[in-house]
Amino acid sequence: MKTINQKAAIVALSALIGGGALLPFTAKAASLAPVANIQQSAITNFNQQAEQAIQQLINQGVLRGYADGSMRAEKQVTNAEMMKMILLALNPDQGKAAQQLEGKQDHWYTSYLEAAATSGLVESTDALQPNAPAASSDISAIIAKALQRDTKSIQHWMEQLGAGEQGLTRGQAAQLLVLSEKAIRSEAAEIVSIRSLNKITLEVTFSAPLTLEDETTVAANANFAFNHDLKLVNQPRLKTGSIATYIVPVQTMTPGTTYTTNYKGQHTHSVQASDEMIQLQNVRQVTADTFEVDSFRADGVVDYGYLISAYAGGRGANAIVVDENNKWNGQPMQIISSLATRQATLTPEGGEPITVSYVGFTQSTDGKQEPKFRLPAGTTLQPGVKYTVTADWFELKNNTFTAEAMSPLQIASATKVDATTLNVTLTADPGDELFGYRSVQLKGSDGTTLTAQYKVQTRKGAVGVFELQNEGKLAEGVTYEVTPVGSWATATDVTLQS
Repeated sequence: MKTINQKAAIVALSALIGGGALLPFTAKAASLAPVANIQQSAITNFNQQAEQAIQQLINQGVLRGYADGSMRAEKQVTNAEMMKMILLALNPDQGKAAQQLEGKQDHWYTSYLEAAATSGLVESTDALQPNAPAASSDISAIIAKALQRDTKSIQHWMEQLGAGEQGLTRGQAAQLLVLSEKAIRSEAAEIVSIRSLNKITLEVTFSAPLTLEDETTVAANANFAFNHDLKLVNQPRLKTGSIATYIVPVQTMTPGTTYTTNYKGQHTHSVQASDEMIQLQNVRQVTADTFEVDSFRADGVVDYGYLISAYAGGRGANAIVVDENNKWNGQPMQIISSLATRQATLTPEGGEPITVSYVGFTQSTDGKQEPKFRLPAGTTLQPGVKYTVTADWFELKNNTFTAEAMSPLQIASATKVDATTLNVTLTADPGDELFGYRSVQLKGSDGTTLTAQYKVQTRKGAVGVFELQNEGKLAEGVTYEVTPVGSWATATDVTLQS
């Protein structure tokens, strides 16, 4: 293949992208042999990836040549052009329907903007200026909606193509769309590879991303069907920046065991269990019945909450993209997958071991990795006693702590949000997720008693949202006395007026 510079390649590609200056796509398009020849001559000198991307989109009818066969200067793709390409490539049914109306309305792009608004890719037909250069932030958001995933992944792909913040050249747009087509969710997705990362985590690459339904825990457990009764403890999570690679949290695997699965009854795949333990650093008491352990990204350990597509949007600067070898900035990263249903063992000095359970939604918050574990209901840590923490899935560098007497949290007030929820405010910001799995009782002036439980991940400072259980509702005009369930907090004369 003859080598040419990148700018020349982009100039050549400008002739191939759809837009207002392009030939109308009609039944006569088949007679446009000279244009097709120009397209092929332009493609010939491209690098292999660009050539394949362009040819694929031409074959799909996403790209077309100009009527005069001219090649234009390097140019950013416009909003209208990008919208047309996205629809035709990622939502072909609506894209082709819009294509049938091209040229029959006030502007060539009107039907595409209407289709984009109807499908929810944009809020309205006037959300974007059609002829303005398409901004990277807008493109990533639209493609993310089309693929039902996060914008950080799309932005990562754009960065890999060398796109700047201001937008994409038409050449980069073609390659981005071909890459995005590989990320369309499919019910027919099959396992390509599977490996164990540690004793509780598998990494599975599919031929395409799973449907949202197939990503649920129930569906995934049924579809994977591992032998040796191995189960998923939470749903598979798509890695940010990947096309179709998932972090799959499973029960603790037995070292030396080979596990097999025939996903959806298709080809059988095998994976050797890992004997790698999660490496944690320290343990500390946080309440009278709860302790936490920690690990640090700087030491090469990261919680999967920071690198999965589902959470990327809410983690801000803490969200990262690791490469195919799970390296970040060149450093290998050990991945902690979901800790749902995980347990550990707490042994008091001179006493019997106690099984403790993970407190949900505490493993990665505020950029930290500090999963918490709680003693069985009604039991507390005894001040002055030294405790040792162990598990069959993690190792602690410093695995002991001496319990201290700790005062319970103090509830300052409770206010109604609506008929089924209330805000509970503490006297001070605990600075951590200490509300987890806690409840309060509401005794009404009408003689009724209700129970409300903390809604996970709703804490804002000292305030947490609590939801009424068992379909309970606050009655109008009733005054409720609010008290904590158990000894996790105290409340003095705290009432809620409904």
